[in-house]
Amino acid sequence: MGFAEDANALIQEKKFEDLESLWMDRIESDPSDVDAFLRTAKALRKSEQRTQSDTLLGLLGDTLLERKMWPERLQVLKEIGRLSKHPTQLRQSIEQALRNTYGSRKSFQRAFDFAGFSEPSSNPVERSEKIESWLQYDEGETFFMAGRGAGMVVELNPELGIARLDFEKEKRVSVPLGAAAKFLVSITNGHVLREKFTDPGKIRAEAMKSPSDFFARILQSFGRPMTMPEVRDAVIGIVPEEKWSSWWTSARKNPQIVVSGTGAKATYSWSVSTGEAEKTIRRDFDRADAKGKLDLARKHTARSKELADYFSSSLANEAAKLSRTDQAMAWQILTTLESLPGAYTPPFDPASLLSGPLASRTVAAIGDKALRERALTVVRNAHPDWQKVYSEIFFLDDEPRILSLVMSSLEKEGQTEIRDRLIDETLRYPRRHPRAFYWYVKQIDDQKTLPDRANYALIFQILEAIASDEFAPVRARLKDFFDKGGLVIRIIMNVENEEQARKLVESLERYGGVEEYRRDDVKQAALTKYPSLREPQTEPIYATAESLSQKRAELEHLLKVEIPANKKAIQVAREMGDLSENFEYKSARQRDEYLSARVGKLQTELGNVRVLDPPTVDTSVVRVGTKVALSNGDVRREITILGPWESAPEHGIYSNQSDVAKALIGHAAGEIVTFMGNDYEIESIRRWNE
Repeated sequence: MGFAEDANALIQEKKFEDLESLWMDRIESDPSDVDAFLRTAKALRKSEQRTQSDTLLGLLGDTLLERKMWPERLQVLKEIGRLSKHPTQLRQSIEQALRNTYGSRKSFQRAFDFAGFSEPSSNPVERSEKIESWLQYDEGETFFMAGRGAGMVVELNPELGIARLDFEKEKRVSVPLGAAAKFLVSITNGHVLREKFTDPGKIRAEAMKSPSDFFARILQSFGRPMTMPEVRDAVIGIVPEEKWSSWWTSARKNPQIVVSGTGAKATYSWSVSTGEAEKTIRRDFDRADAKGKLDLARKHTARSKELADYFSSSLANEAAKLSRTDQAMAWQILTTLESLPGAYTPPFDPASLLSGPLASRTVAAIGDKALRERALTVVRNAHPDWQKVYSEIFFLDDEPRILSLVMSSLEKEGQTEIRDRLIDETLRYPRRHPRAFYWYVKQIDDQKTLPDRANYALIFQILEAIASDEFAPVRARLKDFFDKGGLVIRIIMNVENEEQARKLVESLERYGGVEEYRRDDVKQAALTKYPSLREPQTEPIYATAESLSQKRAELEHLLKVEIPANKKAIQVAREMGDLSENFEYKSARQRDEYLSARVGKLQTELGNVRVLDPPTVDTSVVRVGTKVALSNGDVRREITILGPWESAPEHGIYSNQSDVAKALIGHAAGEIVTFMGNDYEIESIRRWNE
């Protein structure tokens, strides 16, 4: 056992005299292990031997003074000061040890003065520790900083609380002293990056001559696993930027370097031998889940035949276990093994995993995109009902390339009816199939010509999609269709429908889902195509013959009965005198104003009325004068759209000026409409009086 262990055993046995002898023997032979002495002193205090602890620490400090072991003496003095009720009594001794330890540092006197060490009331222990913390970043010290590489301190400024460093690409970078420990890693003597400052030509030549050996030195110097970005930062100024990719490819080939994880988070660590590296890899492989095992096999199977065979046989067994619980992973494993060098016995034909009724879900669950494409080919060749599987995959997969592959395969095989049915389903229920809807709109946008489905109805669907949570992942890309030269502008300029163009302009006026500059571009395109949209349009008042008759009768009654009667009431009230206090007069005057306004409104509306004639109402699409049957699963409802005079929402009759009517007008039977937060399918359209 060492000194600390022997001392602790004596304390446990309460043999304090023997401990004192052990302590004295140790400081005579080798007083350099100050940490062991301090741990022992703390253990003594816990055993209520404070006096002995203080005495032994004093003897240790005296010995270190005699031998001029200044850093060790400073450490002991600070511990004595922390325990003392009067640490200021140690000021002179601590200053002596501090100066002898750090006095040669370039910034020592500046840090000493600014810390106020000599102030009589200051605590010398605290002030010395502050000075030491600053001097870690003295001029000439070297550090590694993520994103900047290796750099050297060119100024320590405790007054501003910063250190300034020169890096390869940036000079005089300021780092707050309070945060320096977080951002700066000390490059001590023996660290490979230290040579960048002592012999830059040599280290650059070494790095380029043997990338794998130099990478090993980097990992050994840092003493921990590192990510690729960290390694790249470490070789800034050593490996030219234009040669980084080739250097990194060579550097990773060191057989003693082990990679763990994938992508940007993958870490690289150093093993003392090739055998130890393989042991580490096997250990990680055995602990990993199926996906982790597969990743490790891909990375390390080329290390040795033994390792490759171990991977392949283990993965084949893993695939056999997963064949009932995770067919997608089982298929990925067996398919990947076909390209790996290890020997194994296939437990079954992997194509059998893609021939059952749940083949579409198996394919969609395959995480690797390239393997998913390969699985589609297997389904096409092996599944008896591959068209059905492809149709299901179209709505299960999120990858645009997969959706394109499904559609192109159906078209190539003459399955245009299935293709069109999938597109119809996508356009009828875009919120159910957000990825498919975006894919389809993007396909149209990429074409030079516009298909029949590229119409104003599609523009309104895109607007609704932008406002829907289901489209959050692709919302920004949907907005791109409103850019100059985008799909929306092309539809406006190439599709003849002034009524829908007007509706679009009106909708954009109150729609905030698309940025203002995009809305302005769309409105400008519509106004350019249809200059008449710039003119104010008086919307007609649609009315049935019955309501027209009622309004005319109301106007006649106002003119012939109510207004004359009210004028007579005004005359009678005026004759009562004192109009300022005449309530009857004021009331009659107010009614006169109301009756006049009502007459004016009725005359204006009657002058703009358009009578609905049942035989002339076109029911090919929803319009004023139609009754619409809607369904949403088991929920069914009927909505009648008439003019504002007939409006009675409680009975399902809505004005053509209402939001409900605007959501329906222009849509045909079989289309999906959205209003009041729900999707409805239009089952039928008929005249309002049928």
